[in-house]
Amino acid sequence: MIDSTKMETPLAGVADLSLELPTDKPDNRYLTGSLGLVFARTAVPIILVMLVNGLFTLVDAWFLGVYVGAEALTAVTLMFPLFMMLIAMATIVSNGFSSVMARLLGAGAKSSVLGNAFAGAILLSLIFSGILIAGFLSFGFNLVELVAKGSDTLALMGFTYIAILIVLSPITFIEMLYFDLLRCEGRVAFMTAASLSTILLNVLFNYVLIVEMDWGVAGSAYGTIAAQLTALFAMIVYRFFARSTLSFDTLAFKVMRSHWRDYLALGVPPSLGYLGVSLSSAAIIYSLQLWSGDNYEATVGAYGITTRLMTFFFLPLLGLSMAFQTVLGNNFGAQYWARADASVKLALVLSFFYCLAAEIFFLLFADVIAYGFVDDAAIASETGRILPYMFLLFFLFGPTMMLASYFQATGDAKRSAFMNLSRTYLFALPLTFALPFLLGELGVWVAGPVAELLMLGMTVFLLIQVRRKQKLHWGLFRHQATSAVMNTGPQP
Repeated sequence: MIDSTKMETPLAGVADLSLELPTDKPDNRYLTGSLGLVFARTAVPIILVMLVNGLFTLVDAWFLGVYVGAEALTAVTLMFPLFMMLIAMATIVSNGFSSVMARLLGAGAKSSVLGNAFAGAILLSLIFSGILIAGFLSFGFNLVELVAKGSDTLALMGFTYIAILIVLSPITFIEMLYFDLLRCEGRVAFMTAASLSTILLNVLFNYVLIVEMDWGVAGSAYGTIAAQLTALFAMIVYRFFARSTLSFDTLAFKVMRSHWRDYLALGVPPSLGYLGVSLSSAAIIYSLQLWSGDNYEATVGAYGITTRLMTFFFLPLLGLSMAFQTVLGNNFGAQYWARADASVKLALVLSFFYCLAAEIFFLLFADVIAYGFVDDAAIASETGRILPYMFLLFFLFGPTMMLASYFQATGDAKRSAFMNLSRTYLFALPLTFALPFLLGELGVWVAGPVAELLMLGMTVFLLIQVRRKQKLHWGLFRHQATSAVMNTGPQP
């Protein structure tokens, strides 16, 4: 039991935690050496990839806004809920798979077990992509017409864009699994190189398809798929030549589906989080139809710019979360409690300061950012108006996100689900519909910050409960004191 009166500084024992732990898994880079360096080697490449991917979304917006027009940017923005639906379906398997694979690697599982887990994940992903395609072919056009608010031009451009992405979504699904596998194995150098090369190619694809061939929104969608296909091909070729930790000697259906329950238990909650983003975007667009009046198209265009900016600044945070999950999962699987706890501290501190810096930046420069995407005074003015509201209290988002990743990495599916789903389903969605009745259109934008405050209170309550039930320090930490276990190895 932890003595709660012994308070530790946030980074106590983190930066120089170089435990010389006895281990029967000497090839696992996550279990030995300085934790600060291990975390940096894992997180920095992933964050770099995420930043570049974020730039990719901004480049898409720039090409659409400059070479196709403000209407194209608005049309693609209207498809954001359906795009996030695609991401939600893709992450159902990938999030659960990454958690299971990290712990299998940490525990020293046989290569055949690892290979079967990966093959099962691919099969399950293809099943979910098929469900997505079937659903879109049945109901997609009706949904597009609904959000277009009677504009045939917006409906046609929006449907063209999202139809390409969804019909070709199996490429997206499998690519995400390959990236998760490389990350869990610690092959971040190749993952980084492949990602950076692919993003550069995507810029080229955008230029050729949008500017030179004048394909409009279709060019943007095909450019995205071409970039993903390039990355997937590179990763498949790499696995043929690199020494693999996987073997596929028993690819029977019964064996491949052995981890499906774990994938779904751990993957559905985060995917429901992405679905929540989709529903929140749909709720915002619907609320704007009711409350924005004649300024609807300009406000939606501005919302499109803000969502891309938020995506850009969210993706590095997601990269940090993925790295944290990998480091924590391996050390948790190996029962190296001191290293696991130190990784939690580091992730919380880094996420807090990153989100604080992002919030300050947008509060200072909100008025001038939009002109980098469109030469439209109405959209630029709306962007400067709503952007500060959307980033208000962003500094609270990062730490609560890391805590959700903590529960996922440790296999605590119930608490991971509660953390991932509460922000959207308990708070943001109801507030998006309710607050406009009190504050008018302003209520649409302040719903997010109010949800963050409520999320903070709920998180504190949850950790207090965990501390009482499991006797963990602050509801998180499994060691008595970092200084007491620096050289003791894994704890029972």
